[in-house]
Amino acid sequence: MFLSNHLETMAHLKYLLFLLLIGCTPKSQNTNLYAITSKAKCKGPSGEYHTTLHATVDGYTRFIQNHPNRDTYDAICYGDTLGFALASDTIARWTERAERAVGKGHSFHMIAYQPNLVFNSSKGKYFDVLENEVKVEFDSNTNQVRSFRLTNPFDSLEHIDIFFSNWEQVQDIVLPMSVKIIQGGKDEFFFEFYDVKINDPEFLKVPVH
Repeated sequence: MFLSNHLETMAHLKYLLFLLLIGCTPKSQNTNLYAITSKAKCKGPSGEYHTTLHATVDGYTRFIQNHPNRDTYDAICYGDTLGFALASDTIARWTERAERAVGKGHSFHMIAYQPNLVFNSSKGKYFDVLENEVKVEFDSNTNQVRSFRLTNPFDSLEHIDIFFSNWEQVQDIVLPMSVKIIQGGKDEFFFEFYDVKINDPEFLKVPVH
């Protein structure tokens, strides 16, 4: 009996070490929520496009964007330290930290639910993959995330402001269905979400292979 418990403990510790190494240390004590998947109709300065987002509480993010006149962008983040872009469901290339910061910064619903599931936190402050501070504003009445400000991962002098609105209940969690992004104080992007699901049984992570 003692040996069995010892082996189970060692296996658990090895699993936690693996998560630590790939930047996916569990940050939530919520046992009900695991994954949020969503789709959005988007509009920006260059026209309309579509976004699909997958996020889990252990740091996994998938960020897919389809523009009419561009190749599909499909990238995966396993925590802060491992990321890759896909082509035909196979790894096309490994991503740099700045690109991972962009992907995780689009994990809007997980950020709205609990920011420290996406960003690192210390002493009441939040930080992105590049260790830039993320300024999160909460509603004083509901304690919901009203907005957050990022530093552009590719231009440290530029800020990106994200605003949440049109909150709706999805199962037992209230999430924003509308997102407005203002980049550099001038370029505006709008996301209108639909098909938002909590713990979709058909959701699967893309494995590292």
